[in-house]
Parts: sequence; C-alpha cells; structure tokens
Amino acid sequence: MKHTLLARVLSLRRNYSTSGKSVLNILFFGSDEFSVHSLEALTRMRNEEPNVINTLQVVTKPPKQCGRYLAETKEVPIASFCPRLGLPPALRCDTVEDMKGPIMDAVKRQEINMLIAVSFGKLIPKQLIDEVPYTLNIHPSLLPRYKGSSPIQYTLMNHDQETGVSIQTLHPSRFDHGNIIAQSAPRNVKELLKLGAVSNFESNVPPKVAILMDQLGIIGANLLTTVLHKELYARQPSFIPTLPESYAPKIKTEMKKINWAEEDSSQVLDKIDALGTVYAYKEAKPKRGDATQKRVIFYNMLPYYGNHSPEATGSFLYDEDQKCLVIRFRNGINLQTREIQFEGFKKESCEQFMKSLKKRCGPEYCSKLVFT
Repeated sequence: MKHTLLARVLSLRRNYSTSGKSVLNILFFGSDEFSVHSLEALTRMRNEEPNVINTLQVVTKPPKQCGRYLAETKEVPIASFCPRLGLPPALRCDTVEDMKGPIMDAVKRQEINMLIAVSFGKLIPKQLIDEVPYTLNIHPSLLPRYKGSSPIQYTLMNHDQETGVSIQTLHPSRFDHGNIIAQSAPRNVKELLKLGAVSNFESNVPPKVAILMDQLGIIGANLLTTVLHKELYARQPSFIPTLPESYAPKIKTEMKKINWAEEDSSQVLDKIDALGTVYAYKEAKPKRGDATQKRVIFYNMLPYYGNHSPEATGSFLYDEDQKCLVIRFRNGINLQTREIQFEGFKKESCEQFMKSLKKRCGPEYCSKLVFT
C-alpha cells in the first residue's frame, strides 16, 4: 500500500509543475524541414522551461529505398535532428498497426499527455487521440483555406498574395478538420520569399517551396510556443475563421503535365514554382510498331527574350546562339529550356536532344517540331 501511494505521489510530481500547471510529456510526429522548426522550438522550451515541457519524443516514418534498383536509402530529414538536439532516437511508424502497437505502448510508458503532428503525412488514429488529453497540428495555411497535404504548392500555383499558419486539434478520422486554436496574422507571400531558405533542401524541392516551408515553419514554431505558454490548448476553441473552405490535395505526377489548350506561359511558370519540373509529350514512331507518345521533361524553364519564335502553341525550335529550346504557349509568349530529358534517356543538352530526334522519333515525326 505504501509503495503504491509513493508511486502515485511521484507521478503527480512528474506531471505537474510547482505552479500547479500541467507539465507536458509530448509525442511529436514529424518528417520534413517544416516540422524541424517546431521541434527545435520545443527542444529549447524543454531545456529552458522544464516546468512547461518535461519529455519530448519524436515519431517519424522509416527511411525509404530509392534510386535505381532501390539501392539508395533516403532518411527522413527530422530523424537526423534528434541526436543534434540531444533527443532520444526517433520512434519509427509506418502503419496503423504501428500506431496501435509500439506507439501506443510509448504513450502509456512515457505518460504522454500531448500529441503534436507537423507534416507527418499520416492520420493519427482515434485510439491514440483518445489516450491523451491534448492534441495539436500545425498547418501551413490560413485554415479553412487549403485543407490537405499540399497547401504551400497551391499557394504558389494560385498566385496567392497572403498565407499563414494555423494550429488546430487533431481530428480522429479526417485531415484538417479539427478545432482551430490559433492562427498567425496573414503574411505577404512575396515578402516571405525575399527572406530566402535557411535549411538544406534536396535539389528536387522547388526553391520557392523550400523558402515557404522554412519561413512558415518559423512562424508556426513561434505560434506553437505562444499556444503552449498561454495554455490555449486547454481552453475551449473560440477562433472564428474568415476565409472560405478550400482544399489542397496531394500533388500527383499528372499535374506536372503542360496543358497546352488551357495554360499560358505565366501559369506554367507558376506550376514550375510549385511543382518543379514539368513535362509534355512528343510523337514518335519506332522502326517497328505503331506511333506512340514519349514523355519529355523540361528543366530550368524560363522566359525567352531572343529573336526566334515558333508559330503554333506547343511548337518548338532550337536557338543555336543561346543553346536553348524555344517553346511557344497559347498566349503567344515563348519560354526556353536548356536541359531536357527524353523518355528512356538521361538528362541532356537541347543541342543533343535535337541531334537525336530522328533516331528517337523516326523520320516521319522528327520534323514535326511540336509537343503535345
């Protein structure tokens, strides 16, 4: 009996500060650079204000196999930050079974009383949410605008003037349907882009996406600090949204295809800012077989200011002086690209692309200088 009573007293001491406020034992679900900013803020808080945060445990996805023959291992960015920040190794979670098994065990073992999810990309199940009193999610948009996994990309594609960060509770069955607890002031997108990126991103992340991930990540981290200091998570949500509801679903490869009939040059440049490389198709007819469409990926597509101009939408020609391919769009404006990748081949110069057209597309289609 005495041992049981002593254990309960020690547990109360662990979970309450001297001021009587609940001390937080946090399970943090994260993955990318956006989430790293919040993790760094929580770590500083834990180190400097132990009366606010007692323990901090990261959960992330397992590393991925990628590259040719899946020979390379790609680690989740946030995993490498745990040792740098003096945190325990990240727990790995990839399935609902992981959530209900090892992660649930960690919640009980570490007496977790708050779940925070930031760019984790997987739904936290109801069983886990019900196990703790508090849950938070940091989302890089002014909710309810851009619910979904790709708010930054849609902000750029739609040429939004303002953006921001929202903190909401976790919903047990749907993404971004929790109660909004706090929201940053609207921030001018152009001004944020001027601040630049502060993290080391992989080369396939579009520069403007990288900048907004960093700058909104910093804003989100500061907002999270305010929410924890003021204990807004423990109050009845009273936030009244002012923007209409909209969605930012997952980016699919098909979205990178140029729609020649509907997209003009400026829309394609916006798409490149948000999605990275774009592609189209070139008709080809091999020596044996029927005519087919071969995918062509365009790299570093920019406005063209030279003297050459193709005649029709989707048509192209080679500018020998500037060593670039000139491509015409529906608004009569031309864009250029200096590197290109024909389906089944490595990335190459536009000069090499033009030299190889006859061999790759056949004599019938090599002279038809048009993308579809």
